[in-house]
Amino acid sequence: MTNKNDNKNINTINKKAKPSGSKKPKILTDNDIMKYEIASELGLLDKVSERGWAGLTAKEAGRIGGILTSRKKQKKKMMEGKNNTDESVQ
Repeated sequence: MTNKNDNKNINTINKKAKPSGSKKPKILTDNDIMKYEIASELGLLDKVSERGWAGLTAKEAGRIGGILTSRKKQKKKMMEGKNNTDESVQ
């Protein structure tokens, strides 16, 4: 899905996004990484890096949230299917 350059951009954005008074950097969760990947795919990564997530329009944020939810459901379904096949083999 993403290449190494996109991951480098995501890490750069995370470093820029931390508040100036914060002492520890925010650890990116799987959801955060997926959000950055989706933003990159939609061409919104530059906007997020400049303005932050609050700089997105409701339509843009909703689109990212919808795609994120869809991918999480697909991932869960795949994991459940994998578990079912693992159990039936034993």
